[in-house]
Amino acid sequence: MSVRTRQQASILPALDRRRFIAAALALTAGALTCRQPLAGTPTGGSGADTSALLGTLGEPAAAGRIGAAYLATHPDEADPDRLAQQLSRALGMHTGTPPASSEALIRALDDLVAAEYCVAPLVRADGWLLAPSEARLYALAALAHGAVAPSNAT
Repeated sequence: MSVRTRQQASILPALDRRRFIAAALALTAGALTCRQPLAGTPTGGSGADTSALLGTLGEPAAAGRIGAAYLATHPDEADPDRLAQQLSRALGMHTGTPPASSEALIRALDDLVAAEYCVAPLVRADGWLLAPSEARLYALAALAHGAVAPSNAT
């Protein structure tokens, strides 16, 4: 056993069958109970509060350029309501509770994107590797700023 392996073994807790089952049950229970919409989200029809999502962007025009590149390869997602609903669903699954303020929404989006970088397949857009929710937020900016026309699909 190398020094690095011994150091890692001493840092990481032992994962026995009981801890594994407890963790798996906790994750499953969290996934089943965290399906809440974003604060201010209508429960039917039109989707999440697009303006709140767009308000989290520091540079909406730059985000829109990257979002337009994403939509060029994912034209089926060129629907602002669908994008907002997907973002709302991902946030609800990740946080478990709707963010109560714009600051909480920014933190929740940052946490979601960081988590997706670890576990979700990344997407390419304009030379960038993006987390799926990050790409969808930028696509929403592209649609909001007219960089791309929304799809007519319903």
